[in-house]
Amino acid sequence: MKSKISYSRFSTLLTAIIYIILFAACVATVKEAPMFFTLLAIYLILLVSMLFGGPAYIKADEDNIVLGSLLRGKKIRMSDVENVELFKPSSGVLRVCASGGFMGFWGIFRETGIGKYYGFYGKPSDCFLVRLKDGSKYVLGCNHPDKIVNYIKSQKI
Repeated sequence: MKSKISYSRFSTLLTAIIYIILFAACVATVKEAPMFFTLLAIYLILLVSMLFGGPAYIKADEDNIVLGSLLRGKKIRMSDVENVELFKPSSGVLRVCASGGFMGFWGIFRETGIGKYYGFYGKPSDCFLVRLKDGSKYVLGCNHPDKIVNYIKSQKI
């Protein structure tokens, strides 16, 4: 079962604004080589990080849960899953090393109640929590979180 990740309006707008500003800054500094190449490097680093880390889809099968970006997929073995449930991150979440809306929400977060977790979602309203047997936690999100949660639960029976 596979489900696409849609970004929130905030995330889409933030990503577009930052890319437009960086692009405009590159164009404005094209005659100033050091500044131009610095801005271009930042632009390219952000673009590559989006391609490898930005949330694109969640896929679950009988063996794995796959956190898919455009150029990479991170697998969580189904046998390592202890529990899965629908979950909505609070607005008071702390970003430890994460993107809080730019190209989605992904990285390491800390929240009162559940502690540290790896987040990978586009909209906070479309999330679910996966707890692993080793104590790790993942907050994942996709367009149909209830269907993915039910599918994962059916694989754990």
